[in-house]
Amino acid sequence: MPTHGRRKLRASLYATTAAASAVAGLLVASAWPANAAVLWNGDASQGAKVFGNLDCDSPGSVVTAAQTDGHGTVFKYDKAVGVYRCESRGIKVNGSRYKFVGGKTYWLGWEQKFSVVPAGSDWVPWQWKSYPNADQNYPLLMTVGKGKVNLVYVGPNGASWKYIWSKPVAAFEWNRVAVGIHTSTSASAGWAELYYNGVKQTFTNGSTRFAGRTWDSANEPKWGAYDRGNTSTQIVNRVDNLKIGTEYADVS
Repeated sequence: MPTHGRRKLRASLYATTAAASAVAGLLVASAWPANAAVLWNGDASQGAKVFGNLDCDSPGSVVTAAQTDGHGTVFKYDKAVGVYRCESRGIKVNGSRYKFVGGKTYWLGWEQKFSVVPAGSDWVPWQWKSYPNADQNYPLLMTVGKGKVNLVYVGPNGASWKYIWSKPVAAFEWNRVAVGIHTSTSASAGWAELYYNGVKQTFTNGSTRFAGRTWDSANEPKWGAYDRGNTSTQIVNRVDNLKIGTEYADVS
C-alpha cells in the first residue's frame, strides 16, 4: 500500500477510536450520580422502608399519599386524637440503618405542610434526637405554634431552650427546609445553618451560623408530629422530597 494510503488509514482508525472513547465517556458520565455526596434519598415512592423505624402510636399512621397540588406522592404523618406522637425515626441506606457520627457535617432537606398551626401551644414536626442515655435529649428541633414555625436549640439536660429562628407559617402551605448540622460534643465546634424556601436564614444571634453542642451518644432525625402536652387534637404533617447529604447543594 502506498505511504499516503497507510497514513489515511491510520488517521481514519484514530478518528474512529477517539469518537468511540468520547461516546463511552459520555455514557459513563451520564450513568454516574449527579452528586456523589448525597447520602440518602427518602423519596416517598419507596415507602416507609427508607426509615429506621416508626414511632407512631395507634390509631395514628404513617402512609404514602398522592397529592393534587403538584407534589406527587408524599409521606403523611397522622397523629390521631388520643395519642401524642406519630413520627419516623432514623434512616436506612441500602436496607441497613444508617449510623450518624460525630465530627461530620450533614445537610437534611425536606418540604413540609401542616394541617394545624395552633394559635397557642406548639407541636414538633422535626427533631435531631439523641439516643440512648442522652445528656442532650434533642440538640435541635422545630416547633409550630402561635402562627410561626421555629428552630430551637436545647442545651444539655434541657437547661436552656433558645428559640434561634422564627418565621410566620400558615396551615396547608408547602415550605422547603434545609438544616445543616456539624456534629460535635463541643459547644464551640458544633454548629447549625438553615435555609428556608431556598434562602439562607439569619439566626437571632445575627449570624447565619449558630454555634452549639449538636452531638450526644448518638443522634438521628425524626419527622412527623409530636405534641406531648396535647392528645385531643389531630395533627397531620405531610413531608416530601426528603434528602440527606454532606453539602447544601445535595438537598436544595
